[in-house]
Amino acid sequence: MNITEMQKECLAIAVSKGWEANPPVPEQVALICSEACEGLEYWRENSPMSFTRNDGKPEGIASEYADVIIRIGHYAEAMGIDLAYEIRRKMDYNKNREYRHGHKLA
Repeated sequence: MNITEMQKECLAIAVSKGWEANPPVPEQVALICSEACEGLEYWRENSPMSFTRNDGKPEGIASEYADVIIRIGHYAEAMGIDLAYEIRRKMDYNKNREYRHGHKLA
């Protein structure tokens, strides 16, 4: 599957499960952040990177990272954003940035 196909599927699954296709951007950002925070909690608990619960649900940091990408795919598709193009554009720009640009610690 490529990024464009993933975006379409993320949106289709979300809508089929009753989620709003294109919620307000602040809500989108909050939900994307919540998935990343769930990954942090697994790390804080020293949980395995990836595991499956008895009911079949994937869990762990790897699953939460996937959830971040799924949410981004859903919202990007709903907003008409071509993620494949934007990722390539940003990576090409980043290649030419100075070492530790911004001089921040993290």
